[in-house]
Amino acid sequence: MTDKVSLRRHFAALRDHLPPDIRTAAEAAIRDKLFSLPAWHDSPVVCGYTSMRSEISMLPVWERAHANGKDYALPVTVTTAKEGRMIFRRLPGFCPDRLIPARFGIREPSEECPTLKLPDFAGALILVPGLAFDDRGFRIGYGGGYYDRFLAELKQANIPVTTVGLVFAVCHPSVLPDEPHDIPVDYVIDERRITPIHGN
Repeated sequence: MTDKVSLRRHFAALRDHLPPDIRTAAEAAIRDKLFSLPAWHDSPVVCGYTSMRSEISMLPVWERAHANGKDYALPVTVTTAKEGRMIFRRLPGFCPDRLIPARFGIREPSEECPTLKLPDFAGALILVPGLAFDDRGFRIGYGGGYYDRFLAELKQANIPVTTVGLVFAVCHPSVLPDEPHDIPVDYVIDERRITPIHGN
């Protein structure tokens, strides 16, 4: 089973069927490890995402970022004539009610929230969603390519960021298939360990 469609189905099923008590304990352990990273303490802005289906809940991450005095931003998908792209909007404090329904059933910040410009991402901690991450930092995403294009844009502009993938251990294999355009994250965190990539 090596094609990405089959892998998405496989890892989604593993994640969906985690028993509630194991899921709750694993999520807490994963978030504790995230909060222990030097990048968490040093980054002025945290770019999260809105949890969907059986993803790890991001609300406690948002709340912690606000409590730590950090800016918190969430992605907004933008449709263009050629391909979909993604921007991030900064949220004023911990305010889940400021999110509105958008594409793919995902809640996003409203237009009232300020949009981050490229220089605003300097030093940011970016949490990258995925169904699975491997020990090299590569992932199986949802197939839209939004994060791939966004991270490539930051890389091309030489904007220094720290990227992190949060994943349950059952969805953290040693190797996943990757393609030349894929950009690995800097850290993979599951409930058992923090895996630094490329010597981080």
